[in-house]
Amino acid sequence: MPSKINLKLWGVRLLAILILTVLYGLTVLPHLDPLEEKELAKDFSFQKNQLFEPEGIVPAKIRKVHPQYDRISAWISSVGASIAFTDIDADLTFNDLIHIDPRYNKVYLQAAPGIKGENRYAPILLDPAPLHYDEETMAPMGVLPNDFNEDGQMDVLVYYWGRSPIIFYQDKLEFTPKNLTDNSLRWFSNAGTLADFNGDGHLDILVTNYFPNGSRVLDAEALDKDQTMQHSMSRAFNGGRNHLFLWKENKEGQASYEAANNWLQNIDHPEDWTLAVAAADLNGDLLPEIYLSNDFGPDKLLLNQSTPNDLNFKLLKGKRKFKSIPSSVVGKDSFKGMGVDFGDINNDGAIDIYVSNIADEYALEESHFAFISTNNWEDAPTSGRAPFHNESESLGLSRSSWGWDSKLADFNNDGQVEAIQATGFVKGDIDRWPELQELAIGNDELLSTPEIWPELKEGADLSGHDHNPFFVRSSNGRFFDLAGEIGIDQPMVTRGIGIADADKDGDLDFVFANQWESSFLYENKYSGKNAFVGINLLLPVEPGAVSEPVLNPASLPPFRYAIGAKAKLMSADKTYQIDFVDGGNGHSGVNSAQVYFGLGEIQNAENIPFEISWIDSKGTSRSIEIKLTPGWHNLLLVN
Repeated sequence: MPSKINLKLWGVRLLAILILTVLYGLTVLPHLDPLEEKELAKDFSFQKNQLFEPEGIVPAKIRKVHPQYDRISAWISSVGASIAFTDIDADLTFNDLIHIDPRYNKVYLQAAPGIKGENRYAPILLDPAPLHYDEETMAPMGVLPNDFNEDGQMDVLVYYWGRSPIIFYQDKLEFTPKNLTDNSLRWFSNAGTLADFNGDGHLDILVTNYFPNGSRVLDAEALDKDQTMQHSMSRAFNGGRNHLFLWKENKEGQASYEAANNWLQNIDHPEDWTLAVAAADLNGDLLPEIYLSNDFGPDKLLLNQSTPNDLNFKLLKGKRKFKSIPSSVVGKDSFKGMGVDFGDINNDGAIDIYVSNIADEYALEESHFAFISTNNWEDAPTSGRAPFHNESESLGLSRSSWGWDSKLADFNNDGQVEAIQATGFVKGDIDRWPELQELAIGNDELLSTPEIWPELKEGADLSGHDHNPFFVRSSNGRFFDLAGEIGIDQPMVTRGIGIADADKDGDLDFVFANQWESSFLYENKYSGKNAFVGINLLLPVEPGAVSEPVLNPASLPPFRYAIGAKAKLMSADKTYQIDFVDGGNGHSGVNSAQVYFGLGEIQNAENIPFEISWIDSKGTSRSIEIKLTPGWHNLLLVN
């Protein structure tokens, strides 16, 4: 007969086994049924087309850096690839690309490869000359296409490491560079976006910075010893200051902007290490809120309470639930934010937030975010509470790799967005994760000194052989990565993602801007029966050119895209979709300035109701209700 001691011992062991079994069960991720996986994957097919690469230039593999950064030159060299879709010739088709390839350290405009009309013009170099530009100490990092001087022609803003941004003004595919601001400033910009932040009817410019202003990161001949890194892995506030420029006037073919020097006066710790930014109206007043995706510290969600004469932003933070980890709450995270996108993940007519961090299994699995809106904005101005809660784990969007750009878009027109990510850090042969993890758990006071970092030079590898995930939502509501099933799972180190219907065939294409390797456009070959509505929301450059909105006019006056305008669709099953004209949100990838809705296999295609809202050039908020048929439409708005 077993003793009481033995029974007790066995009871303890059984309880321990039960606890371990339960904990193991909690760690096992759900799997997609193979039959459903095959059914979901059949809707997605893409043709891969390589982007232009200049001849006669030896491609670089790494950047020259300040001597203090020499031992971590691969880390310093890990950003700079950028891509943007644009409509450079005002033909209402976003079949032009602006690409920054770090191997050549230059900015090229090209017609989208593999798309009809790709030979319309030879690739065009956006050359800063005769402005001050030193290729040894400066590097382009990203672009923002827009008609800045409101003359009906698309211009291009380029932001850099080592200097302030330049606007390239277009005149019939000829480009003239002009400084946005003082060209003696040494900024290290890694993201930017365009929006009408003060509601005056004209677009403003937000440029976000990473390293502290005045640094000499790319100066290999510098003799000073003042360079720094972040002073913490989770609460670093010694980075660059983000800059907002308000549109002032157009004069002699150029736009004039005024720096809003105190726009962050109500925000603690304004010197962030910002890697991505998004701006859009989240609460329905047409004033764009701002999300700053920060490396080494908490992201920031800023509620816009501005007037045309007074910029005013309020920092919002989420409320932690009982089961929530602290870093899964808006504005309270300690993760490494590197990408952000706005979109309606759950089709409730409210914009959600999709954020990329580091989430590499067996390395640093922090988690990405899917902040779902409760759309409860009433008390946000007084309480400072962000009406969002993170559902990334239950949605299947919390894990992948070292994330950068994150985008939400409907690639099979079924009315449900897919989620895609740019991933990977540096590609090499020597795994440096052990050294990086050792650094991460060390004393924060040592982090700001580059010389104490582990050696991360050419040949180092940190998440360098992963693929970019392509998340598709299953019947149970959870997203699964189908990149392998649809043949786009080649290992890449990617920074920027751009999305557009580049061939205007009724499905969305996308492009990956890769770091230190070739970049590719993926032409969508969707062949299903799902319908769509795409809308070009246009503002005449001449105020008063139309007295009421005009749908699909026979001819168009000179126009600009209505960045910030919103469109809302009420679908047959009483759920909503919402979209807005994107001004360049993300890390270094820019989507088309259009709105797009997948409709599924609709029955009544004649009267699809939309609500369109925008701000005109006098700062007046406007909205209309309109019914559309499937396909592409041009809507000329009152300005």
